[in-house]
Amino acid sequence: MLTKPMESKPLRPHQTALVSAAVAAAVGYAVPIAHLFLLPLQYLNTHIHELCHAIAAIGTGGDPAQILVFANGSGVTPVSGGLLPLVASAGYVGASLIGGAIILLARTPERAKTVLRVLAGMLAFSMLVWVRGDVVGIISGIAWIGILWALSSYLKGMSVLFVTQFIGLQQCLNALGSMYTLLQISAYPSADSDAKVMASVTHVPSMFWALAWTLFSLVAMALTLRKAWSSTRAG
Repeated sequence: MLTKPMESKPLRPHQTALVSAAVAAAVGYAVPIAHLFLLPLQYLNTHIHELCHAIAAIGTGGDPAQILVFANGSGVTPVSGGLLPLVASAGYVGASLIGGAIILLARTPERAKTVLRVLAGMLAFSMLVWVRGDVVGIISGIAWIGILWALSSYLKGMSVLFVTQFIGLQQCLNALGSMYTLLQISAYPSADSDAKVMASVTHVPSMFWALAWTLFSLVAMALTLRKAWSSTRAG
C-alpha cells in the first residue's frame, strides 16, 4: 500500500530568526570588525570550551591547573596528565554536546529558564575552581553568570526560547573556530591550537581534526534542532 509522504512544515517565525541569527554570528566570527561586536558571546563560548577541557582532564586522570580566557576571546587550560587526545578534543566536541543538550532541553519556556540557570551554575563552578589569573576571563565569567540568571528571570515565552536555543547553537558552531584558527596557523606557524595538539599526538594532520570537529558539531546541531523542533510542532 502506498503511503503519502510526510510534508515538511515551515519554520515558525522565531525558528527562522534563530537560524538567521546563528548564521550571521558564524559569518561574523570570520570578519575582523564584526568579531569585535561578538566578543561578549565569544567569551561565553570560550568559558564553556575550556571547561570541557578541564572536565575531560579530570575524567582521564589529569589535573587542570587553571582556565584562562583572554581579551581577544581565546582561552587556554594548562593540563598535566590525563589522556591528551581526549582532553584536546573535549573543547569542541564537549561544547557541541552541551549545545545539543541545551537545544533539546529548552523546548518550553520553563525548561529554557532552567537550562539558563544550570548553565549559570556551571560557570559559577568553573569560576570558583579553575578560572584564574586573567582579569578579562574573571570579569567575563562573572558577567555571564549574572546575564544568564537575569535572562532566566525576566524573559518569557518565545523570547526565552529564542535566547536559550541561540546559546545552544553557538556552542555547536564553536567548532567553526577550529577552521578559523587553522587559517591563522597557516599565516603564523608558531600559533597553537587544539587541532595542532592532536596532530602532534596522533601524527594525523591538524586539518583532519579541524574538519572532523566541525562536521561533528554541524551534525549535532542539525540533529538536535530537528528533534527539538519536530517535538515542538507535534506538541
